[in-house]
Amino acid sequence: MNETQAYIGAIVKTRFAYHDLETDKIAFKSRPFLIVGAEYDTLPCDFTAFPISKVSTAQNIDLAYDIKVEKERYPKLSLNAEISYIRIHKIQTINSSQLAIGILSSLSEAYPDLYAEVKAAYRDFSAELF
Repeated sequence: MNETQAYIGAIVKTRFAYHDLETDKIAFKSRPFLIVGAEYDTLPCDFTAFPISKVSTAQNIDLAYDIKVEKERYPKLSLNAEISYIRIHKIQTINSSQLAIGILSSLSEAYPDLYAEVKAAYRDFSAELF
């Protein structure tokens, strides 16, 4: 197994930049991501990842491409929120230097059925592009 292969299917915490409206400046927070691809076999590299978020406004939930993850049902994922969503339609590139800590958990190993659901949703989403 190459150096980055262990990250594929894993949930990691990243240092995520956002615009703080109160200070009108860029701030950072720690945010979980599901890693689904790696640019190279070795670090440093870019990862392709889905953000994992608690979505506080129900109208912002995409029923097809936000995969619901309940903490009670999936306790091995080490997520903080009672309900989180793997946001398939919000795919991002993150650099390995942005990883805040190591691997929190392996979705692909702990819950292969949920991982298969994520993969199927991404196949459907990408088929709709272009």
